[in-house]
Amino acid sequence: MNNIFDVAIIGAGPAGMMAAISAKNSKNNVCIIEKNFSFGNKLLLSGKGRCNVTSSKDIHDIVKAFGREGRFLYGVLSQFTNQDLMAFFEERGVKLKVERGDRVFPVSNDASAILNCLFDEIKRKNINIINDFEVFKIRKTNELFEIYSRSGKILSKKIVISTGGMSYPKTGSNGSGYKFAKYFGHTIIDPIPALVPLIVNDKNLNSLAGLSLKNVELSFQSNNKIFSKEFGEMLFTHKGISGPIVLKQSKDVYQKIKSGGEVIAKIDLKPRLDEITLRKRIIKEITEAPKKEYQNLLATLLPRLLILYATDYTKIVRHQQSSTLLKEQLTLLVNFLKNFNFKIDKVDSINHAIVTHGGVPIQEIDRKTMESKVVLGLYFAGEIICLDGPTGGFNMQKAFSTGYVAGKSSST
Repeated sequence: MNNIFDVAIIGAGPAGMMAAISAKNSKNNVCIIEKNFSFGNKLLLSGKGRCNVTSSKDIHDIVKAFGREGRFLYGVLSQFTNQDLMAFFEERGVKLKVERGDRVFPVSNDASAILNCLFDEIKRKNINIINDFEVFKIRKTNELFEIYSRSGKILSKKIVISTGGMSYPKTGSNGSGYKFAKYFGHTIIDPIPALVPLIVNDKNLNSLAGLSLKNVELSFQSNNKIFSKEFGEMLFTHKGISGPIVLKQSKDVYQKIKSGGEVIAKIDLKPRLDEITLRKRIIKEITEAPKKEYQNLLATLLPRLLILYATDYTKIVRHQQSSTLLKEQLTLLVNFLKNFNFKIDKVDSINHAIVTHGGVPIQEIDRKTMESKVVLGLYFAGEIICLDGPTGGFNMQKAFSTGYVAGKSSST
């Protein structure tokens, strides 16, 4: 194989597919290269197989979700917004819906609807599809990029690297793009897991697997100082904890544990009530039903799966009449409801992270074109760029917007 293309896209995830679509016009020759036989393997896993395509939030809120460096995205979101993305799919027959938290999904609840739409557009635009082509080296000579695999060489005037990060390596995201970027002189920020579950080695806590808590406040502390806090929904698993507010804070927890700090998770199960108000509510409940057993009192305060754990935690006999509870026992109960805490042993493997934090720093990429500031004709899109946001469709929007702009810019 010895073809010359105007634009070559390396990596056929959401960013790469959108880059190929936006790069292709009537005057150029575009190819999309994928190491696997199939495209979009990781996309099919997103949103638990439903694909959270984007967020319907305002552009400023999307940028804010990425933190201090999120302003980098104004350059691409001004050219390809979340509304543009939704229109792209709707106009091609994929109906979308907005769910709780402004999350956007296909009405079919099937990620393959998104993938098939992208793939059909690639075929419709006669973009060259090169799969089962695992790139191991890229270099630039005589104004052309040479892309090598064991099955041949491809030449291209410009390239877009959209090879993803290191999460879910079985889908093809093995960090190869970092090697290519580094070869061309880019700095690589060491990849770490972001949006990843946390591990707790406690059989009693692990017995809560399947328990979902809503409207709680989860904070993490080290050396008796809180370093992260979020309000929302979380989930207990057979290995520890997960869910939106856990995933959002997992990167901070990883960095704290890596630095050698012990991390304690603290759940406020009643964040809208201070301790005094909560205590008064419990006393009122006891006054109205003095013969109610402690376990039944807990049933008015907690989900069923947490009742047995709470009796063990507070060391109060579950059959004890609530009217006989001592002040000290009431204090134990209030403390549990406001300060349910346990140690975090470690962060799950990067293999199980939804997103990777790390890669090419945004300072080395032109925010308006996605072109490298180090090498002309080299562009980046998607997860290889060191900028990650929370769950809720934000990272998918980043992939599509950076892909769109990288492809469009590379075609001029």
